[in-house]
This record gives sequence, C-alpha cells and structure tokens, in this order.
Amino acid sequence: MKNLLANSLSNRNSSTDSPKNASRLLTALLSCGLPKSGINHRILSGGALLLFAASGILSAQAPKSYSQLKAEHPDWIQVPGQLIRPDCVHQVPSGARIEFGSNGEPTGDVTMKGELIAHYDACPEPAIDTRHLGSEDQHDPGPTGNGWVEASQWEVPLGGSDNIDWMSGYFQVPSFPAENGSLIYLFNGIQPTGGNWILQPVIQYGDNGAFGGDYFVVASWLVGPKGSGIVYVSTPQPASPSDVIFGITEQTGVSGAPPNQTDSYFVDGYNENTGQPSALNVNVSGLHWVWAFAGVLEAYNVTSCSQYPGWGLNHFATTQVAHGYPAFKYEKTEGFYGAQYNYGDGGGPQCNFKVSVSGNKSTLYY
Repeated sequence: MKNLLANSLSNRNSSTDSPKNASRLLTALLSCGLPKSGINHRILSGGALLLFAASGILSAQAPKSYSQLKAEHPDWIQVPGQLIRPDCVHQVPSGARIEFGSNGEPTGDVTMKGELIAHYDACPEPAIDTRHLGSEDQHDPGPTGNGWVEASQWEVPLGGSDNIDWMSGYFQVPSFPAENGSLIYLFNGIQPTGGNWILQPVIQYGDNGAFGGDYFVVASWLVGPKGSGIVYVSTPQPASPSDVIFGITEQTGVSGAPPNQTDSYFVDGYNENTGQPSALNVNVSGLHWVWAFAGVLEAYNVTSCSQYPGWGLNHFATTQVAHGYPAFKYEKTEGFYGAQYNYGDGGGPQCNFKVSVSGNKSTLYY
C-alpha cells in the first residue's frame, strides 16, 4: 500500500499547472475577496401534486420528512447525499481501486496493485437520496435542517466524448462548532450529466453512523445514483482545525474506445499539514462528467446556527478545472456560480448563508 500511495501522490504532483506550494495556498486562502456581485440560484421545490379523478380530487401522498425517514431506518448511515444500509457502505484502503464493468455499473470488485482484495454484492435495499430534501411537505419540527445547503457549481459545456478530467482546489478544516449534534460535510468534486454519481474528497464533522464524532476526518467518496445502494469510501483520516486539504479528482488513464471506453479517476483529500492522503481509484464507464463543484456545504440534524463550524465561512481557493485528457486543457473558472439549495425551505435555521465567487475562489458563508 505504501508504494501505491507514493505512486498516487507522484501522479498528483506530476500533472502540469497543478498548485504545489502550501505557502502560496495559504496566501490564496487568506486573500479571498468578495466579488462585486454574486449570482444566487435557488432550486425551488414543487408543491403537492393534485390528481383529478372522476370520483373527485385526490391529493398525492406527501413526501416523508427526514425525521420520518430516520425513524423508519434507525440503523442506517447518513453518507454524503444518501441514507443507506450500513452493510452497503464499503470502506476500502486508501488508494484502492473500485472496478466498473462495460455497462457502466460497479462489478463489486475492489483491487489493490492489480490484485483482488474484496468483492461486494449489490445492496439488498435501495438507498434514500437526501441531497435535496426540503419541499413544503417535508418540514421537520424543531426546525431541523438536512441536505445540501449551498454550493459553488458549474456545468462545464463539454462535448459528449469529453469529460472533466481534473478538478482541484484547496480548503481548510474549520474550527469546531460551539454546539455538537450536527453532521457536517464540506467538499469539492464532480458529477456526470444528471447528477446521478459523485466523486468527492470530503471534510466531515460529526458521526455519520459508520465513523466520526465530535472531531474532523477527511475521506474520499464514490456515491452512486439515487436508489442504487452503491457507496465506497477510503479510510478516513483525522484532521485538525486549520489543516489545509488539497481536494483533487483527476483522470489517470483510459482504455478501450467509445461506447466501451473505461476512464480511470484518482480522488484524494490530501492533508498538506500532515502529509496524509485519503484516496480512491475508480474505473468508470459510460458516464459524462460535466458538473464541477468548487465547494459544497451539506448538513444534517442542524437545529441551531451554533452547530455549524465556528468560523462561519469556508474558502475554497485556487480551483482548477481541466478536460481533454491526456492534454489537460485548463478552463477559466468564470462559470462557477452560487446555488442555494432547499435545505432552508425544509425547516433548517437560517445562518447567514451566502456563496461568493470571484475568479478561482469561492466562499461559502453560514
């Protein structure tokens, strides 16, 4: 494993134009300015659907609130974006590779240095998507906030045979919340068309049911489509407030040709202060990666603003996006914009939420 991790870090450092200097990073983080104007985009949730029948007007069944879902599945785990059975969350060694078949679905095989180290059968129950809870019929008493809160995001205009091949940026582990009890995720990452997968290096605070507590850890995740029950996570590594995390998703190889082409990706939340990686390698097929996220705040079980990290904001600095593997054509990052998700409409406390984007720097306020 030691050699594999060294090779992974070598791959990360050898790519052209990647930022490598921690002091340069800190300067960028501390100098994040506010743009003259921001773009806010709210994803609106639809009201209750009414079905008209000859016998009268029937109201559709209201969606369940997060507290109802948790009550129905008390032992399930809240991973980034999904509530899922604990036996369907597969923690693998840092640097392990998740194998996909030609049909674009994981085979269940996990390899290390070309050797099979584990195989996992399909999840017997579908996971529950929790990214965008919060319609008018999903209010929790309290109030309690659950799901994606806000993001700096960009749908990169790429042709069907072109993908995001490099997504990177620096962000810091924030200070501890004044009050415990919440589960907080902070990350960058990429999604394909339709947003049905996500590759993400993640800072976590709180207990997700599998690991964590009143402290910070860093791990890299592959989370599959809604209802798929596909979740892989690298070995979580401890982190301390003010640690600088280099979050990267990088294409490292390609085999075959469309429509059976397989793309290899390396995902890592690398701690610049400790030198500790937490990486996944993934072989994927049939996905068109076009959504870039410079920074995302996701939260669960939040009843008070004091349950968010103490700084009240997080800078995501020196964001880089490239495509056209293996050439890595770097894009200007003017396309990123702030998105406010329906967490607030779902009953969560309002905590000065705002997203500011200026060039390759994004700041998420809470």
